[in-house]
Amino acid sequence: MSPATKRIRPLGIVIALICFALGLISNPSHLYGQGVLPSAPALAKAQSIWDIVKHGGPVLIILGLCSVLCLTLMIERYMYYRKATGNMDEMLLTIKRAGSITDALAAIDKSPGIAGHVFRMALTAARDGYQPKQVERLVEGAVTKEMIQMEKFLPQLDTLVTLCPLLGLFGTTLGMIRSFSIVAAIGMKNPEMLAGGISEALVNTAAGLGVALPALFAFNYFAGKKEAIVMDLERGLTELMVIIESSHGG
Repeated sequence: MSPATKRIRPLGIVIALICFALGLISNPSHLYGQGVLPSAPALAKAQSIWDIVKHGGPVLIILGLCSVLCLTLMIERYMYYRKATGNMDEMLLTIKRAGSITDALAAIDKSPGIAGHVFRMALTAARDGYQPKQVERLVEGAVTKEMIQMEKFLPQLDTLVTLCPLLGLFGTTLGMIRSFSIVAAIGMKNPEMLAGGISEALVNTAAGLGVALPALFAFNYFAGKKEAIVMDLERGLTELMVIIESSHGG
């Protein structure tokens, strides 16, 4: 299964649940049968958020750990890509204005980002006497190394996008099994016990989607940043190699 297919599956689940929720909102009487909606005193006795969370069961604890991991990965990747971005056009203009490879290397000594690192490596090799073909192979190795760093933790984030809704559905299934087991054992004599199983089911579903949605957004954002950096780097390296070959030929 491709990564794109894996991302579509939780997205389909989200769309289906949103449609279901919109149907309930448009006709709230379905929540309470065909009668009148509960009065204000009845609503005042509703459970607090902490009471609802306690009904989540062990699956909710796992989802909580997943949310911490997801947040950690998103912060780490955001900090990395913030440092990885550089101004390609400005570096190329600075190199073109330099009188020699040595001057160009000194001019971009403080340039940030992945492009700055790769450009300095290429200019250093050219200054040390490597042939353009050799410099090109060294650049390919440096780009591959940077690609590994850019893709770091993205598979784990993609896994959380798929895993968390599935965990939520697993918790939902356990909650519904609990509810129907209560109905089979004592019938409808104790609705509070039945409501506890239903609450467990709904809490886990909401928690799974609540973790997966930010993870999905973050994964697509970081994947887009990676592609933009790679495309910009390829364009810049093409011009840089022309400059190195011209300098070597001169």
